[in-house]
Amino acid sequence: MKYIAVIVILITTSTLFAAPIENVTSSALMVGDSALFNLDFIDPFGIPLYDVILKAKAGSSEYVNTLSHIEGDPRYATTFEGTIDFDNPSGTMEYYGRIEADTLIATQSYKNAANQFPPAASLYAALTGDAIGDTTPGSAGQWLDLTGSAVTYSETRLYGRLNNAGGGWPLNEGLTTYFIYGFVIYNPDTLTLSALAMLYVNVPFIMTSGLYRVDLADTSFSRIAAISTQTSGTSLHMACDISDITSDPLFPAWPPESGYIVAGGITITAEVGQPGFNDYTYPSLFIPATQFLAVDINSAPTLTDIGFDVIPNVTVNARINYFDFDGNLPVQRLIFFDWGVFDMGSFDHSYGDTADFFHLMTWPGEGMHYYYFRFSDGRDTIETPFDSLYLAPSAAHDERLPIAFELAQNYPNPFNSRTAISFTLSAPAEVELSVYDIAGCQVARLLQGNSNAGSHTAMWDSRDFSGQNVSSGVYFYRLRIDGSAGEARKMLLLK
Repeated sequence: MKYIAVIVILITTSTLFAAPIENVTSSALMVGDSALFNLDFIDPFGIPLYDVILKAKAGSSEYVNTLSHIEGDPRYATTFEGTIDFDNPSGTMEYYGRIEADTLIATQSYKNAANQFPPAASLYAALTGDAIGDTTPGSAGQWLDLTGSAVTYSETRLYGRLNNAGGGWPLNEGLTTYFIYGFVIYNPDTLTLSALAMLYVNVPFIMTSGLYRVDLADTSFSRIAAISTQTSGTSLHMACDISDITSDPLFPAWPPESGYIVAGGITITAEVGQPGFNDYTYPSLFIPATQFLAVDINSAPTLTDIGFDVIPNVTVNARINYFDFDGNLPVQRLIFFDWGVFDMGSFDHSYGDTADFFHLMTWPGEGMHYYYFRFSDGRDTIETPFDSLYLAPSAAHDERLPIAFELAQNYPNPFNSRTAISFTLSAPAEVELSVYDIAGCQVARLLQGNSNAGSHTAMWDSRDFSGQNVSSGVYFYRLRIDGSAGEARKMLLLK
């Protein structure tokens, strides 16, 4: 059973401890039957070469697009985008995101809403492939040589598929040699040498097909529940109830708190007194989620809470809250200020609740200024009323220069549990140093109050306001000086 231990070690060292794919969103369907898609990908390992892919289907047609990284805007440091042109779509479209690299796949999938078994091939999301001919020496046949695996889900069931090099899916050879085919399901929140697995097996009086807990401490299998199985050529389909998964302490919630599972395939030969591992597919990350876009129905977004943060003679920060009932992203996010048109942005990329957009402008001068906002979800465009804003210096003939400051990159970065954030001030000032998650939510405030001129350092112990440890991932820290928008930098927490 040492080979199963190898699988779980590979799984535990492949985990990212935070869902690598987040905020998969789209615009409403635009003129010309196209839609803009966004996806946030968190890459704590610095994978050198990978593709960020968006898959969508409308009716019987499927569309695939490789997304491009949004460059130059820290508010979209982890965001990829792309447009898909659809051919006369109708009804409701499904779409999902995936990351493809040589040795790692992280993916969502389409939803098997009808609980079809076996699921149609188009419902599966392929996991990391496996080479032909890489079984351990002495393996009985090509049926033990896995070439790939795939996964999909419904509200109530998880579905796994294994593919092999041929020869069917025999369960035994004679009376003393038995073959086990498994789809492993690992919870990255547990960090144990135990996993669940759907096993296709028949060892008389000992093991039958089912959902098992695999305990590597004593190399034992504990059967939890029955599963569905079906073979077809080089494909083996298996399915289990999610309620059976969550009945085991390894899975107290579905999906796990981290938002994903680690999955892969294995083949094992069980002989009297000599069980042996034959092949595996490299572990992949599966996020059980699907996004939907209604073609014919759209709710216009709403804009609220217009505001301006003014530092006289320095900056004006324009802000507005955007909400879209359908969760659609804004394809236009503009402020018209005097004779200029400026693009706004947000750290919060979840648009089904309120996202705060802002644009920081240099001081436009004393006097009356005119503005309005324009946002569009691709289908409906909304504008705020034309309005005015009077800006005055803080005092007549005030020639005071803005306080100079420098915000350094945190160290170490990436960090495991604690990191130092340093900054310098040219003069005494009111400062606020806060930490934000990838969604733009404030998770910690490290400093707030008056600070003297000179160098300062604050430590963050990766805890939030409630004292709880936050999960691994990308975070931002922002330094505000005398209420200004200040400066923000990105840091990476790895546990």
